[in-house]
Amino acid sequence: MSQNSEKGTTGMLEAMGWHRDFARLLARLESEDFWEAVSRTLARHIVYNTWVALVFHADQPPTILAESDEDDGADESLFEDYQRGLYLLDPFYVAARDNGFDGLVTLDDVAPARFTATEYYQRYFRRNIVSDEVQINRSLGAGRTLCLSLGSTRTFLHSEIGLLHLIEPWLGELMRLRMHFERYGETPGPHPWHPHRGGVEETATRFGLTDREREVSQLMLGGGSTKEIARRLSISVETVRVHKKHLYAKLGINTQAELFSRFWQERP
Repeated sequence: MSQNSEKGTTGMLEAMGWHRDFARLLARLESEDFWEAVSRTLARHIVYNTWVALVFHADQPPTILAESDEDDGADESLFEDYQRGLYLLDPFYVAARDNGFDGLVTLDDVAPARFTATEYYQRYFRRNIVSDEVQINRSLGAGRTLCLSLGSTRTFLHSEIGLLHLIEPWLGELMRLRMHFERYGETPGPHPWHPHRGGVEETATRFGLTDREREVSQLMLGGGSTKEIARRLSISVETVRVHKKHLYAKLGINTQAELFSRFWQERP
């Protein structure tokens, strides 16, 4: 048999294997262990250490549907901190809230230039995900995005990213179908600095920050540079600097570390 024929046969066998895998997952759509079954299936082909299935909302904290257990390296308290406010600093959440697109999303797609210097990176990402993250996203409408996040202690290989791109259309649709059988549990209320989506710069929180000032503060804490913040909010660099000056004055602070401290004090 020629080398090309061997490659073709191997490819057909792999495709048949995935067809069987998706058929098994389809049969488990109503099962409580659906997400665990998805994780077990992916783990046969891709190396990762933690996973979580969740729904991002435009107007409230994410809903955790299922997650890896402590034996996989997950920390339950970190997920609680995430829901109580750290989600606002998550570049994946920010991208889903602002863009709401379907498909595979990598850390390189969404992380700002200074991401590794942020408190979010130090307090959550480095401890819970460690090195790299990818997500398969599906828009659910009404400001909601369904996500399956995979975290790894090493950078995902190009071959693994390529495989995820190939299977994403089928897995993403299975995820969307699963939502017919999900029952949301209770989640904390939104962080007081969660921007309102009505387009009015209301004052809220005991510090009297406007919506725009809260947006700027979150993008700063998420690692965005002045230029990145200006581009994301479609305002000038000078306007960003003015917002920074005003919010620092209102909060009575001088550093970004102090800004994070104020942000974290306000969590529900």
